[in-house]
Amino acid sequence: MAEITYSQIQENLVQLAVATAVEEAAARDRFERLNTKVVEAERNYHAIERLGFDPLTLNDFQQVGGALVGQARAVAAAANCAIELNGMARAAGLAIERRHGGFDRAVASAPVPAANREAYNNRM
Repeated sequence: MAEITYSQIQENLVQLAVATAVEEAAARDRFERLNTKVVEAERNYHAIERLGFDPLTLNDFQQVGGALVGQARAVAAAANCAIELNGMARAAGLAIERRHGGFDRAVASAPVPAANREAYNNRM
């Protein structure tokens, strides 16, 4: 069984939270860019509709707009997953800190050196 310390678990959770926060920010940025394209596509569609373009050209613009809307929805879903994962990582980190962090810090900052475990474990 691999050994891991509470400090390592906390550090891993911090790294996970940072990574998911970066993913969340990137997904939000991509969503905003796609949203801008959706608005632009809709504006163009209405402009060519007013100009009296044929139904096939209008259909082409509708398909492009629909694809952009689909992408925007997928990116929003990914951003929501990143937000949820980030929240879970933060909650787990806080739970570890609340349950064990104080003890871990107390041991780490104790003014006396740690006892020899062998001496305690091998007593007769």
